[in-house]
Amino acid sequence: MFKSGRKNYKALVTDVSLKGSLSGWEVARQIREKVPAFPVVYMTGAAADEWTSQGVPNSILLQKPFAPAQLVTAVSNLLNTGTPTA
Repeated sequence: MFKSGRKNYKALVTDVSLKGSLSGWEVARQIREKVPAFPVVYMTGAAADEWTSQGVPNSILLQKPFAPAQLVTAVSNLLNTGTPTA
């Protein structure tokens, strides 16, 4: 959907474990190839230890379970400043 360019997406919020051939890690890498500073928030219940090696730079990882306000804060921080805060 992002590659089609039909919608103007502002951020990616993805679980790292997706059905199909792509992981959330890979989706973020592909988007960052097109837009290097694109805001990325990952969610995971089990793969947090992989973030440093698999995640894109300047992204945020939320470990499940998390409060909805944490997601709102993470996306807002990335959209407003481009700088992640844990």
